[in-house]
Amino acid sequence: MTRPLDGIRVLDFTRVLAGPHAARMLCDLGAEVIKIEPPEGDLTRFGQPRLNSLATYFIQQNVGKLNMSLNLADARAVDIVRKLVAMSDVVIENFRPGVMQRLGLGYDTLAAQNERLIYASISGYGATGPWVDRRAYAPVVNAEVGLTKHQGDVRGGAYANDPFSHGDVYTGMEAAAGILAALVQRGRTGRGQYLDISMAETLLYVNEHAHDQLWEGEVPADWIRSFQPADYPVLTTRDGSIVVVSGHPASKTNFGWFCAAMERNDLLNDERFVDVPARLAHLADFHAILRAWAATITDAETIEKIFAEHNLATGRLRSVADVARTDWAKQRGVITEVSDRGGGTIRIPQSPWKFSDADVRIRGIPKYRGEDNTAVLRDLLGVDDATITQLAHDGVTSSHQPSDK
Repeated sequence: MTRPLDGIRVLDFTRVLAGPHAARMLCDLGAEVIKIEPPEGDLTRFGQPRLNSLATYFIQQNVGKLNMSLNLADARAVDIVRKLVAMSDVVIENFRPGVMQRLGLGYDTLAAQNERLIYASISGYGATGPWVDRRAYAPVVNAEVGLTKHQGDVRGGAYANDPFSHGDVYTGMEAAAGILAALVQRGRTGRGQYLDISMAETLLYVNEHAHDQLWEGEVPADWIRSFQPADYPVLTTRDGSIVVVSGHPASKTNFGWFCAAMERNDLLNDERFVDVPARLAHLADFHAILRAWAATITDAETIEKIFAEHNLATGRLRSVADVARTDWAKQRGVITEVSDRGGGTIRIPQSPWKFSDADVRIRGIPKYRGEDNTAVLRDLLGVDDATITQLAHDGVTSSHQPSDK
């Protein structure tokens, strides 16, 4: 079965998360992705857990890609890249703005030799503007664009970093979407183009509360602003199970459903809860009532049935390991196993798409740094064995595998 991006070649110069995730998406969709690492390797290669000289973090974002390791400070490595660009469709990079230009690998230079090239640059704050030179990592950008403040404000000012690098992952997804759109446009025009994707703009773009935070007008008192999911109940049943209930308990409709679920229609006439403003003012009281009631319910399955009968969705509090053991995850093939390069496997999430006429499951194995140097040079570029040996001797190419220790 074919893949949607069969025949597309991507040169992946990215490191850590945002760029590698974008390239991993394209790889799963069928593109041939050649990851080009510096001699020191991608930072995520050195994380834990780690097995057979491969970090599981690196594996999750880079499985299935070919791997070259080039010293781009050497003009011969730059020449290799330019030859690869001539036969490639996409370049992705997430260096600080200006680095690729200084290496002689900027968009204008490469597009001059391949007008069909799509070149995506991922950065913290974009390739232009007054913040162009700032260092940027997800927690820093989260703070700059209002995400950290909003998360802390809804928790009474308890500001803390997001434990997940959402800025990187969302930016990787938006980069992949932009690249796919550019490929479609190239099919009409025959020309590639440059994509400038910033983490900061991405986080504003995906912030579903941004419209509210930019609103300067009045909001009717009997409406919940922007749904406010941080106020949705988190309840513990008698056996210690924890469930999250979707729906703001102060809203016009949901309040009645919650009361009916608890068989507490007397609360409809309670002065604390007579309308939306009153319920918002006494939200802590209503949450306390919900928690006390939930503690009398036997288990998660029972409380889920009760809420479902009253139009309220629930979800059990689970770890990733917990959800991997569910019948849902097993039937859907949510978790897959990939080679650990030592005769065993490790588990990572499978790609989320299920196409009716394409195979988009994870393919291939995780590669060691520079493992495909010879294959790419010989098979794609036609470099002879003597030159390949000389390039390695001179440090233009390099590799590291467990046997190299």
